[in-house]
Amino acid sequence: MMETGLQQTEQQDFGAVLRHEFNNPLTGILGNAELLLVELRRKNLALPEPAQARLETIAALAVRMRETVRRLSEECQAQSTQEPGAEREAATPTVA
Repeated sequence: MMETGLQQTEQQDFGAVLRHEFNNPLTGILGNAELLLVELRRKNLALPEPAQARLETIAALAVRMRETVRRLSEECQAQSTQEPGAEREAATPTVA
């Protein structure tokens, strides 16, 4: 039982580290991309279409990564709170 508790703690720690290490740079990437887009709109400036599309792609992919990190983190949290053996039971298909 003590080993299971240690494994749960390690999974929770991994989830926290994962969130932190990915979200920090993603926040910078997304924030800067959005600031550039807002500044361009406020000043009524236009980038060449390919550059505008790239900037919007950067922002969209950063949001996608942030959501992926959130889901992975939630999965780590859920797995760490499952009862021992529950993941094996869930993974074993039942024949009807």
